[in-house]
Amino acid sequence: MFDDGARDRLVGNVAGHLRNGVSEPVLQRAFEYWRNVDKQIGDRIADAVREGA
Repeated sequence: MFDDGARDRLVGNVAGHLRNGVSEPVLQRAFEYWRNVDKQIGDRIADAVREGA
């Protein structure tokens, strides 16, 4: 559905918002949600949040 650039922007945008003081339980739910949408994107979002924290 998305090209590589669009996926990169999606991951960056979602991870950027999740880095802004979101509690751990909410982070876990968000990661699970995105992994259910697309496993690779969910993993990338989780990695980006953890690396930026």
